Amino acid sequence: MNITLSAPMKRWVVKQAAKKGFDTTDAFVLEMLRKEKELALRERVDDLLSEAISNGKPTPMTRASWERIRMKGRELAKERRRK
Repeated sequence: MNITLSAPMKRWVVKQAAKKGFDTTDAFVLEMLRKEKELALRERVDDLLSEAISNGKPTPMTRASWERIRMKGRELAKERRRK
């Protein structure tokens, strides 16, 4: 993928990459994209939590509930490592 930046934007990217200790501007831009992706994921989780809070009657968490959550988290983590 190639991205064309205006001269002022390119200067800013070069300065930011150096200021933040990145070896290349590519590494800096990649990190910015990773952070943006993480932010989008966090926003999605927040939306789901808000939806869950506003829907239905609360139920108590049991040990089994927590274990199901942990198991699902482990499955998701394993899937991500494979990608």
